[in-house]
Amino acid sequence: MTELRHYPGKPLRLRLRQWLENTGWYTILILFGLVTVVPFLWTALMSVRPNSANVFRPNQPPQLIPYPGLIGWGEGQREAREAGFYAAPAGSPFGWWRDFTPVIEPQLAGTSLEPYTFAATTANYYRVWTDVNLPRYFVNSFIVALSVVTIQLVTSSLAAYPLAKMQFQGRDVLFYLILATLVFPDQLTLIPTFIMSVNLFGFADTLHGLIIPFGANAFGIFLLRQTYQSIPNELIEAARIDGASEFGIWWRILLPLIRPGLATLAIFSFVGSWNSFLWPLLMIRTESMYTLPVGLAFLEGAFTGNLRTVAAGVMVATVPIIIVFLVFQRQFIRGLSGAVKG
Repeated sequence: MTELRHYPGKPLRLRLRQWLENTGWYTILILFGLVTVVPFLWTALMSVRPNSANVFRPNQPPQLIPYPGLIGWGEGQREAREAGFYAAPAGSPFGWWRDFTPVIEPQLAGTSLEPYTFAATTANYYRVWTDVNLPRYFVNSFIVALSVVTIQLVTSSLAAYPLAKMQFQGRDVLFYLILATLVFPDQLTLIPTFIMSVNLFGFADTLHGLIIPFGANAFGIFLLRQTYQSIPNELIEAARIDGASEFGIWWRILLPLIRPGLATLAIFSFVGSWNSFLWPLLMIRTESMYTLPVGLAFLEGAFTGNLRTVAAGVMVATVPIIIVFLVFQRQFIRGLSGAVKG
């Protein structure tokens, strides 16, 4: 429970009201966090289960605590299940497995934790990595996402600079026209973009077709324009007096100052490109050119009924997004606050 803090000078009624408001907000945040975390937790637990039995079983305690079971990578799973350990001999394909279940399971037997535990395994991840061309899908998604992020950072930062710091006729009209494009859903522009990409530019069945059509971003221009506006005009005027060109001002002075905004845009762009499904599905026909979301749809068809293998593929696709956010989380928060202030 939230502590009833002491607010000097405030009557008890106002202090109680403040406490109830804080408690209400904390409750809402906790519920929202649970709604967000529980599906991810279920997927993570299913990805390491040795069978497809659900984590949340009817009339039984949920199995939420994994312990090391069959752990390893490569060839030799069957031998490890029978003998408890396998290490590939010299000259054979790589393989190392060890089954910890016979050691840990007796220690948990009869304890209060036993109904909530299960033996975790890495076999599902190995099966996904080998039975489906997941490494290739991963590389394709990584190339597309990094390229889209790089191009959007350059184009958005260049376009936002004159809209925020230069004076010219029609500047505000141009900005609001760009902003108005955010009103239209992506599906509305899907058909004309597809026709231009295939018939005019010949981007069908190429990674270029997943990158170039998304090289400009109206939201990125808006976000960085707001970030630019938080920078004092006197700094730019001083650089102009010293003889710096507009490009030099943008490159040497403004870009280092808007790094939080760039990090925020990079996260949004990376997540959007990494999770994009409909556009790659329309543009790509060759299986070796699939991105990860399209490959995961193929994975679901290949392993129908095997939820743990599909869950392992989903976890592989989710981990890069989590890493990107953890790396840039501080700049992400600063970038959003700077955009709001701007």
